[in-house]
Amino acid sequence: MDAGLRFKKHMAEAATRGLTAAMCLRRLRMLSPRTARQLFTATVAPAMDYASAVWSHARNERALSWFNRAQKIGARAITGAFRTVATAVMEAEANIQTVCERHAQAGMRMYINIKTVPKTHPLAALKVSASRRYMSPLKKLALAYEGSGTERMETIEAYAVPPWYNRVPLVREADREAAKIAAKNVNDIVIATSASDRGGLVGMGGIVAQRSPGQTDRIVARYSATLAPRDDQNPYTAELEAIAMALRCMPDGLQCRELTVLSSSQSSLKAIARPQQQSGQTSIRQIYEHIERLRKGNNRVKMIWVPSRDDDLSMSREAKRQAKKATRAGCTPQSLPYQARSTRLRLAVSQLHQQRKLPNNVGNYSKRIDRALPGNHTQALYDICKRREAGVLSQLRTGMAKINSYLNKIGAAESDMCECGCGPETMEHFLFRCTRWEAERDAMRRVGQNMMGNLSFFLGGKSASDGAKWRPNLEAVRATVKFAMATGRLSQEGV
Repeated sequence: MDAGLRFKKHMAEAATRGLTAAMCLRRLRMLSPRTARQLFTATVAPAMDYASAVWSHARNERALSWFNRAQKIGARAITGAFRTVATAVMEAEANIQTVCERHAQAGMRMYINIKTVPKTHPLAALKVSASRRYMSPLKKLALAYEGSGTERMETIEAYAVPPWYNRVPLVREADREAAKIAAKNVNDIVIATSASDRGGLVGMGGIVAQRSPGQTDRIVARYSATLAPRDDQNPYTAELEAIAMALRCMPDGLQCRELTVLSSSQSSLKAIARPQQQSGQTSIRQIYEHIERLRKGNNRVKMIWVPSRDDDLSMSREAKRQAKKATRAGCTPQSLPYQARSTRLRLAVSQLHQQRKLPNNVGNYSKRIDRALPGNHTQALYDICKRREAGVLSQLRTGMAKINSYLNKIGAAESDMCECGCGPETMEHFLFRCTRWEAERDAMRRVGQNMMGNLSFFLGGKSASDGAKWRPNLEAVRATVKFAMATGRLSQEGV
């Protein structure tokens, strides 16, 4: 270890940079929640997370509090919530990752990248020594993610294809109609490929046809294969393998022919046209090897992107049928010898997200009205709002609002009673029962007359009675925000 490393100093500097960026974001008035969230992701989070895989192992509760200050200011810039709202609740409302989640994700990404290096790389021989008297950050990463399904990780070389190889020409029209016309105008040997991901399986399929001007396509071959479980592969790598298989089966005796590959996967075609350090290098390398083999017979190979689910392209529909055939119930995967890095990263991120939850002693009101917290649905709730509307919605959803029940609790009001005299001014009373706002409440009744009194429904939360396919009713949320703004009770002027 480098004796000059000072993790505490580095964390303090990173937290300071993040806090500075968050305060600059907070000063930008009248930003929409969507724009503020994008700016937080692009400016505040990177400032706090630089090289976090190296020093996050030394992060303690005190250091975490430094980072959470920037998190809270950034979340306030997105939602407009009060300062008294807990950081965890504010992060969930703003739909931003916590510091711990981002750092764990960065560490996992670094460890997975290490597992993909070639055997000649110095890090490929990394071993966790038996002595654990003092562990380096890298050794702690290895121990943390040992046995996390990275044993069969694919190898990613410095380059997939030698620089002197000619790249495959790619035709990718921006307009869907132009793309369909380009696909219909090709002749000679046409290959259509597709991938399928369903039922926990990933499969691929394709069709090869002989096309002549003015004649019906003559089907030469159909093929499909169940590649691997969804935990190992994904549609992107399956599409690459489908193209590689079609070119692999082309005979050596082909002379002066034109081969056109039709695919609806833009990511796969871009990876072939510009191969880099990315998943699927094995298939990309095979594609170029077979293209070079075919070029020796003066054959030309090009690739065209076609819109997916287009009824006008019969070959694409047939290729999709072949791919779906490979993912039917009862199919046995012919597992590839490696696991795709992109798939492993997706699974790791998904597992980290599933582990996220609000602390036990925080946000009892938020948990009561929304059992789905933290979740991505909060992004949809705030993205339909303008800046002032977002501030009102955050008051309604966090319970920390300018109504007497909360103001009395913090000593800002003498009584929690509502001015209508019918009872304490709670959130339910304000939204559904206060007699002063009957006219303003008409929009809420039109959206959900039968749901009046259901706080979760009108605030975009998930209640105990909602099923697994629950989605927030954005119209109800919009009507509730308009009602609250019409009353003027939750105005944030001077706050």
